[in-house]
Amino acid sequence: MDPVFARQLDPVTILEELPSTECVRLLSTRSIGRIGFIHDQRPIVLPVQYVARDGEIILRTAYGSSFDRAVRGVEVAFEIDAVDPGYHAGWSVMARGVAEGLDDRDAQRFADEPALRPWGLDQRPGWVRIIVTEITGRRIVQARPYDRAAT
Repeated sequence: MDPVFARQLDPVTILEELPSTECVRLLSTRSIGRIGFIHDQRPIVLPVQYVARDGEIILRTAYGSSFDRAVRGVEVAFEIDAVDPGYHAGWSVMARGVAEGLDDRDAQRFADEPALRPWGLDQRPGWVRIIVTEITGRRIVQARPYDRAAT
C-alpha cells in the first residue's frame, strides 16, 4: 500500500473539553462512579452508587462505616466515564467538592432511589452529599480524515 494513502487513513485523535452543561448531563446518565479522597495520608479511590441532582452528588453508605467517617467534611473528587476500547474513544467527567453527611430529613428525598439501594447487608443507612464546586470533562474520539479516493 502506498505510504501516503495509509497515512490518510490513520485515525485522527480529537480531544474535546466538555462544557459544564454537558458534564452535568453526563453525570446524570450513570449510577456507579468513583470517589477519591485522602485517608491516613494515602489516596483512596472507591466505586460507589450515586444519583446526581441540582449540583449535588448523593451517595448511600453504611452509617458509621470507615468510609462514611473518612469522607464526611473533606474535599473529594468524583469521576465517571464511558470507554469504547475498540475505537479508542470515550469520555470522562470529574467533579470536586466537599462531602457532608445528610440528616434524616434531607436523606428522605433519596430513600426510594433505585440507584441507591444497598448491595451489602442491611445496615443503618448513611447518606453523603457532595456539593459540587467544580466540574470538568473530556471526550476523546477517533475520526478518519475525508478519504477522496473512496468517493
